[in-house]
Amino acid sequence: MIDALLRLPTGVTYVLGPEVRRRRAIERIVFETFHGWSYEEILLPVYDAYALFAQSAGAHSAEATYCFTDVAGELLALRPDLTSLVARTVALRCQDWPRPIRLCYVGEVFQNAQTARRVTQTSWQLGAELFGNDRLEADVEVLLVALEALERLGLTTVQVSLGHAGLLAGIAEELQLSAAQHDALRDLVDRRRFTALASWLRDHGASSVWSDILSTHGRLAALQHIRQHTTNAQIRAALEDLEHVFDVAAALGIADRLTFDAADVSRLTYYTGMTFHIYAPGSGIALGSGGRYDALTRLFGAAEPAVGFQLSLDRLVDIADWLPLLLPTATRLEADGDDLTVAFQQARRCRRAGERVEIHTARHSFPPRE
Repeated sequence: MIDALLRLPTGVTYVLGPEVRRRRAIERIVFETFHGWSYEEILLPVYDAYALFAQSAGAHSAEATYCFTDVAGELLALRPDLTSLVARTVALRCQDWPRPIRLCYVGEVFQNAQTARRVTQTSWQLGAELFGNDRLEADVEVLLVALEALERLGLTTVQVSLGHAGLLAGIAEELQLSAAQHDALRDLVDRRRFTALASWLRDHGASSVWSDILSTHGRLAALQHIRQHTTNAQIRAALEDLEHVFDVAAALGIADRLTFDAADVSRLTYYTGMTFHIYAPGSGIALGSGGRYDALTRLFGAAEPAVGFQLSLDRLVDIADWLPLLLPTATRLEADGDDLTVAFQQARRCRRAGERVEIHTARHSFPPRE
């Protein structure tokens, strides 16, 4: 029994001291950026109905969701995703708000990464979502907000990998794939199993051109390469979106920060347009990700175009190690039984002046309890 009380379950973490200060500093800087672009904070529940996440995020995320039942027998889940919660809130509670709606948040998400062993992994996300604008300007805005937040954290050389859900959707349309086959294709591309992908496409009677398209990466030349190999309307519309993004980026002087990767897909099935992942130089682990998801609010009875992104607070803590952690030197106030009141009076004066205080008392400063 004692061992069980002392042993932390897998995936459970406690954060102390300097790391907490770094996290709070990052949150403050990122939220200052969000507020500067007129995003209002939303507070989200830690759990909700399992059906919400199962329907919104797709089969893969549903499988990795940590579930439990309440006393009434309703199946609930710890949130594996925050975007779904924001989207439902906008659909159900913000019908009369003027558009566009800009919301931001910070929160912990939970993923049952090893379903058979019921191992829960947690991570913290900072995110921003823009609803009610289906134009490319909204896509560009969220990219700029994300880049500015990272720049203010000193991360000025991050790279953005652009993709588009329309590419995979167009290929699925051309090959007349079922929903299950579409998910299988997405999984192979997401895990970049290109040899298995080529074999899978052959097994489904597909031309090798699709394998070539899904392995394409670069900048505008890569988009033009794909355009030469297909007339599919969804794919061509996706390429046009991405070309416009590159044009705007060039005008803003940040085109060298963007690359295109046809295999940049997400296992979250609600994305419908441009998607992106953000990487620090030399790292294959994304600092953040996002994209357009115009179909998500339809699950809740409202057709609402939307685009947003999330940044990994955990990754930012690891990489933004330059952030100052030192607090102002504390004024040390000694207190013993005779001058205890004087010490606390002095402490209050110091606090009113904005100083940090630390009171040290003799071991027996307070009279013993009766």
